Amino acid sequence: MNGFILVAHGSRRAAANDEIAAFATSLAEGLGDRYAVVGHGFWELAEPSLEQAIDAQVAAGATDIRLFPYFLAQGKHVVKDLPSVLEQKREQYPQLSITLLPHLGALPGFADWLGRQL
Repeated sequence: MNGFILVAHGSRRAAANDEIAAFATSLAEGLGDRYAVVGHGFWELAEPSLEQAIDAQVAAGATDIRLFPYFLAQGKHVVKDLPSVLEQKREQYPQLSITLLPHLGALPGFADWLGRQL
C-alpha cells in the first residue's frame, strides 16, 4: 500500500499547524488514487510528529511511503534531519520502502509557476 506524508516545520501557532493539516487534506484530493493513505507530520513544535505520521501509516498497512518536505530551501532539516529520521524508520521497519522527495523549492518549474501566480 502506498502512503504519502507532507512534512512541514511546525509552529507554536496552532492556526499555522491547522493550515498545514487543511492543506494536506486538499492535497490528498489532488493526488487522487495514487496513494491509499495521505497524511502530514511536523518536524517540531506540533503533532503529529514525522515519526508519529510514519508509524500511523505503517500501522494502516503502508509499505511504500513518499515523504514530501514542505520547505523552500535545503536547510538543515531537509539535508540532515529528515534523512536521519528516514534511516531510523527503515531500520525499525525493514519491510518499509520510504523515499524522500525533492523539497518544495526544488520542484521543477516551481519558480516559473510561482512567478505566474504573483
